[in-house]
Amino acid sequence: MNLHDLDTPSLVVDLDRLERNVKAMSDLVRPYGVRLRPHVKTHKTVEIARLQMKYGAAGLTVAKIGEAEVMAEAGFDDLLIANIVIGKAKLERLARLVRTVRIKSCVDSLEGAAMMSEMAVRYGVVFDVMLDVNSGLNRTGILPEQAILLGKEVAKLPGLRLCGVFTYGGYGPPVKDDGLRNQWARREAETAVFVARELENAGIAAAEVSVAGTPTSRFGAAVAGVTEVRPGTYVFNDANYVRLGFGTFDDCALRIRARVISRPAADRAVIDAGSKVLTSEKPVRDGQDVGYGHIVGLPDSKIAALWEEHGVVHLCDEGRQLKIGDVIEIIPNHVCPAVNLADCLYGVRGDKVEGIFAVAARGKVQ
Repeated sequence: MNLHDLDTPSLVVDLDRLERNVKAMSDLVRPYGVRLRPHVKTHKTVEIARLQMKYGAAGLTVAKIGEAEVMAEAGFDDLLIANIVIGKAKLERLARLVRTVRIKSCVDSLEGAAMMSEMAVRYGVVFDVMLDVNSGLNRTGILPEQAILLGKEVAKLPGLRLCGVFTYGGYGPPVKDDGLRNQWARREAETAVFVARELENAGIAAAEVSVAGTPTSRFGAAVAGVTEVRPGTYVFNDANYVRLGFGTFDDCALRIRARVISRPAADRAVIDAGSKVLTSEKPVRDGQDVGYGHIVGLPDSKIAALWEEHGVVHLCDEGRQLKIGDVIEIIPNHVCPAVNLADCLYGVRGDKVEGIFAVAARGKVQ
């Protein structure tokens, strides 16, 4: 199949760029002796997860039980749910999973841990848990100064095995400054390492220290005591990451191909990709409205408005040459939710479609 035969809108992955990105992250963290546990929420595909394992990943990170079930069914047997599992239905599913695969999840409260303990005892299983510590993002996570007390209480609960410390500090400062980002990443990692060491000083084994996403992995991996990093977006990269200084648009492996379906004005084109393809994320960078994605080859043109099935492009001078039927390529602002809206990804080398990857974990939000 030829790239130009694909219907639109379609999500196309340049396999050479993809493999380059996967290898580069593996090469980046290997010298520090930490494990690479990539987050599959970005791609949600079995094939790309296998590629990550081929290039040295020690296991996978998932966002929800549903993603864990998909990856377990595909044969992956070392999973971390980077989330807190609460509720009878989810805990019953977790109890089924732990019988077949190694799987960890997170806790940040005694109430949540008690719920897990009760279900573990009921089903005769042991849940491996990571203590979720707030290192500055102010999302989930217990404050570091309260973490030791919670860790002691969790360690007493039947059916739970506290095996380490988990944290996620976010991207860091929204500026192109590696020095500031290094400081942010080190604070995240050092917070987790401190809590793990204090737990061990209290007689509680907490060998695993899991930190960092794509922007901070190279800094977090360098902190002594860190055992693994969890980058996700690096497989594809996206326009947000490029604008924050993480590589160039040439590093972006996934592009959305959309077709011009209307040219109602000289400075306006309408494409067949709307919010159900591109998502409605439109960040403002440096005071500039950057639109709903980066148009490859037409950087001055902007996707200015979205409806569910329509995108309105305000055209620069060069863009005014677009005709009805022409296809443009768009690098999404945030690639993770864009992938979650698609049934499949098309893997290409040059103009040849070499594979079609089902987005197997699409919509697995439970």
